[in-house]
Amino acid sequence: MAAKQDAPPKILIVDDEPDLQLIVQQNFRPQILSGEYEFLFAENGVEALEIVDANDDLHIVLTDINMPEMDGLTLLKELSKRGNPLMRAVIVSAYGDMKNIRTAMNFGAYDFVLKPIDFDDLEITINKTIKEVYILKDALNSQEKLIALEQELSLASEIQQSILPQIFPDNENYEIYAEMIPAKNIGGDFFDFFQIDDKRLGLVIGDVSGKGMPSALYMAVSRSLLKSTALTGVSPADCFSHVNTLLSQDNTSRLFVTVFYGILHLD
Repeated sequence: MAAKQDAPPKILIVDDEPDLQLIVQQNFRPQILSGEYEFLFAENGVEALEIVDANDDLHIVLTDINMPEMDGLTLLKELSKRGNPLMRAVIVSAYGDMKNIRTAMNFGAYDFVLKPIDFDDLEITINKTIKEVYILKDALNSQEKLIALEQELSLASEIQQSILPQIFPDNENYEIYAEMIPAKNIGGDFFDFFQIDDKRLGLVIGDVSGKGMPSALYMAVSRSLLKSTALTGVSPADCFSHVNTLLSQDNTSRLFVTVFYGILHLD
């Protein structure tokens, strides 16, 4: 049995034999009725390309080599130009025509079957090819998800860096410079400084437990809570007590942050 999917795999049969379409439909009637396969038919390569261009979800192109207007080998060349990684070509050829079969394989054919067609063998070949397509489809989907995740992490890293101080004051009382280099794309380290009033400068260095996105989110929350509390002018002890109470509430992730907070008295 072919692998179960939301829609039946589409199989294009390309052959100029007038009776082949009827024979295929008769031999695979149960699979067609059950929705296991969907067959499309063309009599030559030209017709096949029109169907291929109209159906970007084709799984298999099963094509004869010797056909009018456009033969199977030329069709294979044209299919390779379409660049569809989820479509496989299977060649049908007479026994003893190994030269053309080898040429077809070099042109990108995935497999071949021999004439006269053994439909039990054809079904095995179809199922094997469909399985290969689905494995590749899953791999491509995983690759797309990984790329999307990497892009999100890169954006998250930019956002995390942007919420840290970017402008470093240089005046007669003090000079400040800081930099955060996370071990991964993003992390839980942070720093901050802020003028509490004309005579006091707050300085913060923090490190959230763990790495990655959870730590980065906890870092943003910790920094915001600490800064907003510190700007009220309370002592570092009272600031920590208040922030610790807020962070401890509903902390199901059991993350924690180690922080230094000091006040520099400029006078």
